[in-house]
Amino acid sequence: MKSIDRRFTELIEGNKQFVIPVFQRDYSWKAKEHCTRLWRDVIRAGRSLTPDQHFLGAIVCIPAADHAMSFPRSLVIDGQQRLTTLMLLLTAVRDFVNQDVAVQKAGGLSVEQINDYYLINRHEEGDARYRLLLRSHDQRALSLLIDAKADSGRPVSKAIEDAYESFRRRLTANNIATVMNGVRALVIVDITLTRGVDDSQAIFESLNAKALALNKSDLIRNCVLMDREEPEQSAMYTQYWSEIENLFRGRDRVFDNFARDYLDMKRRQPAQTRTDDIYPEFRIYWKDRLEKIDLEPALSDMVRFARYYAAVRIGPDPGKGREERYQRIRRLRAAPAITVMRLLDRRENEGDLEERDFLEALDLIESYLVRRSVCGLSTRGYDTVFASLTARIGGKVAGILDELKVGFKLLPAAFQFPSNEEFLAALREGELYRRQVCRLLLDRLENHGSKEPSDTSGYTIEHILPQSARLGQAWVEMLGPEWRQIQATYMHRLGNLTLTGYNAEYSDRSFEDKKKHEHGFSVSALRLNRTVNAKEEWTENEIGERTEELAQKALSIWRGLRVAESVVDRARFRDRERKVAGRRLENIKMDPSVAEALGRLRQLVGEVGQDVAELVEVRSVSFHRDCRYFLELVPRKKGLVALLRLDPETAKATSTTGWKWVEGRVPGSQYRVASETGLLVPANADDSRVGDVVRLIQKAYAAVG
Repeated sequence: MKSIDRRFTELIEGNKQFVIPVFQRDYSWKAKEHCTRLWRDVIRAGRSLTPDQHFLGAIVCIPAADHAMSFPRSLVIDGQQRLTTLMLLLTAVRDFVNQDVAVQKAGGLSVEQINDYYLINRHEEGDARYRLLLRSHDQRALSLLIDAKADSGRPVSKAIEDAYESFRRRLTANNIATVMNGVRALVIVDITLTRGVDDSQAIFESLNAKALALNKSDLIRNCVLMDREEPEQSAMYTQYWSEIENLFRGRDRVFDNFARDYLDMKRRQPAQTRTDDIYPEFRIYWKDRLEKIDLEPALSDMVRFARYYAAVRIGPDPGKGREERYQRIRRLRAAPAITVMRLLDRRENEGDLEERDFLEALDLIESYLVRRSVCGLSTRGYDTVFASLTARIGGKVAGILDELKVGFKLLPAAFQFPSNEEFLAALREGELYRRQVCRLLLDRLENHGSKEPSDTSGYTIEHILPQSARLGQAWVEMLGPEWRQIQATYMHRLGNLTLTGYNAEYSDRSFEDKKKHEHGFSVSALRLNRTVNAKEEWTENEIGERTEELAQKALSIWRGLRVAESVVDRARFRDRERKVAGRRLENIKMDPSVAEALGRLRQLVGEVGQDVAELVEVRSVSFHRDCRYFLELVPRKKGLVALLRLDPETAKATSTTGWKWVEGRVPGSQYRVASETGLLVPANADDSRVGDVVRLIQKAYAAVG
């Protein structure tokens, strides 16, 4: 690494080129903030008597690895924002100077001199002509400014244009000389890295820990492309990374979520990576990834998943039936995108998920979110929920759709999929108006199953029985003496809510007026309002009837979770297998006599059936028939507790008398909840008693078959 203080004008003078590599971000300085600050520094330097003290900062470069050019080229590792801004200032100065001869004399430079000294390499052609070469999105704007061409039809780089225009507005005949003196007075630290020796990535990260913070897309792009030679950088950027940028352009937060979800999905993380850890964890993952496959297939894979993610989070997706489902999921929660991205990969790339099953999976995710929202259950922790669901997909426990269903089935109690009974109770008795899901609920109830859906985008939620505390006399008479209690109980319930484009017109009118209004329920085209129009009055009875009608329809739209218990058992067994992998019987502490009795029973259990599988738990041994638990042996001080998946009455009827039956908690047991009975087997039990135990075990084995 070489470092030297020099004037900024010395840095850029001469036949040379500074290249902003493709791994850098677009120009992002703000005209009102950063350009104003630089302008003040330039003016201050231009007025000062000690210009050598006006330090601008560091510009870090590394020589380009191409030898075909006739002049030196440098890749800018750090300082691109201030370098670009100063070039825009010089371009603005040149254009201002071009106005008349008097201004040229005041500035001390002609248009040709500014071009030749600072902006262009006169005898070069194409991109080599420009002293500064930005990334493609910005370069189109900069080159048109430098070449003084009309801007009609050029792709907009608003930051470039705003910076240039801000300087043009500030330049006057009175300050042009001060500006040029200030530019000549600016001093920078010119740092040149040695290729193959200095760690450009580490230096870049250290320098960018301050100033204008880089977002995740900048950092990850740098990580992916920086260590490659410039020709490969450009090729990989053009073919792959530019597509990712275009997919998420202007949506930095969506890209951050994609990077996190892609990382968690690839590592099969059951919990979500913290926001602050996304880049450090991605860097570790990417380094490990490139030890296994080349950069191009790694980037190709990332681009494919970026397309999937953008389809879910941004849209549109041309798939029949997909986009409307994506739109509803977007309205409900961003968290499921990781799961849908994985499902899309199984559908589009792996080919082991049929389209009908993919659509059913989307409906299942929507149903989970809607049901929990209607039931008023917590949404905190959904990111971890969907990360864990995604980790299960592709585990080869069952088909892809069934794996998703099993994932929902095995969620912790706080995140369980609400049952039909819970969902119906919330629809019947909950104050749905207070739920965020209310609008989506009414939209779906209106349009589900219709080939001619109503456009409800401009409608609002209407309370048929008004929520106003000052209820009109007609309503009071209709509801009767208990009108206040009836209003308080029923006004926010599902049966009293509808959609209308005439909320203000309806206001607190009587039920009859709402029906007979020129835009009232009697002429409404909405299916939701047909039942309302058919009623002569609107009391708790009518609201209750409509609530039940809509609740039953909601139950048919957002279906419950149905999955075979055998599939769930298999998944539980695989989870347990992974958790106890590597454990040995010697890890369990027990007396020698108990160990001998355990060995004896294990052998006998193994003879019960050929499909018996044994797992060594933390402090016990469990036995499973084709993944279904039926027995656990828990060592105790003087014997073993045999926990059986067997009804207690069946167990007692099968066994002889004299056994000590175990009830309540059994320390060390992993399956106490699944066991229905247990008995204590002394370590010194004779053959007769052991035979009695084996007969019970055979019963339990048969019971789960």
